[in-house]
Amino acid sequence: MQRNPEPQPSAWQRVLQDITSPFDRISEMTYGVIMTLTIISVISAASGGASRQDLIVAALGCNLAWGLVDAMLLLVRLRVERVHRHGRLRALRRTSSDIDFREGLDEFLPPRLVAALQPDEVWRLRQRLMRSDLGTGQLRHGGAEVWLAALLIVLLVSGITLPLILPLWLVPDDLLALRLAQGIGVVMLFGLGWLLSRWSGDSPWPGALGFMALGVAMTGLCIALGG
Repeated sequence: MQRNPEPQPSAWQRVLQDITSPFDRISEMTYGVIMTLTIISVISAASGGASRQDLIVAALGCNLAWGLVDAMLLLVRLRVERVHRHGRLRALRRTSSDIDFREGLDEFLPPRLVAALQPDEVWRLRQRLMRSDLGTGQLRHGGAEVWLAALLIVLLVSGITLPLILPLWLVPDDLLALRLAQGIGVVMLFGLGWLLSRWSGDSPWPGALGFMALGVAMTGLCIALGG
């Protein structure tokens, strides 16, 4: 009986499963929250009451710029990692013994796991590598998922700004709008800490509170240093 081929993951699925981790995505959103809080707080304090438009444009512009820079660095990192892994796989294929092959596995597997492998397991891994096309031929360029990962970073860093600047659009009182924006930022830090704790398997409440406190402290440090 012929088996149906397993469906291949979409480009977005590969971005979410293979290229970016929940920690990556939560970190990017945290950067956006902290930068927005810093910008609107510093500009308000320095100008004695900047216009709403100045605050909104500064927050959106800074986070968009940071998102673009971060996305470009992601593209560089992915390219460097592909070249490095391809070279290390080539080196693994050229190993002359299972002992040398085991030592090379540290590049791809946790050292403790490598140390726990039995000799027959190492031999089987080596045979499977030699039967595959890994580490052979020319290095293939990243597909659409690489560019989608860069786009995701831009969207996360710039998009996280929107909830924070909503009070600056909607609330007439300047001081109240600023305090609401800062309060939303603190709540968002709590939520991001909750998600990070759930992903790591830690207790959500202590993790979320600790992450919120850390985010507020980092924001305060950024403000103290002038943004």
